[in-house]
Amino acid sequence: MILLTVTEFRNNISKYLQMAFTERIALKSKKGIIELTPSTEIHLNPSPSGDIWFDDARNMEELNRAVHELRTNKADLKELSDDEIRALFTV
Repeated sequence: MILLTVTEFRNNISKYLQMAFTERIALKSKKGIIELTPSTEIHLNPSPSGDIWFDDARNMEELNRAVHELRTNKADLKELSDDEIRALFTV
C-alpha cells in the first residue's frame, strides 16, 4: 500500500490514478484516510448485497416517502400482531 499526502497526490494525480489499478493507494488528510478504489462502473444501489429491489425507482420513491413520514411524525404507526406480520409476507 502506498500512503500519500493530499499534496503528493495533487502533484502527480495521473500517475497515482494509474497506479491505483495495480496497487492500493491511500490519501492521508486531516479528517482521516481515503483509499482509492478503481472500478469500471458506478453502483448507486444502496443495498450492500446489491438487491435488485432497490434498482426500481418506484420502490425507492415509496421508501423515501415512508422515511420522510417517519422523520416528520406523519406516519400512521400501529403495532401489528404476529399473525398480521405473517400475512404481510405471505404471497
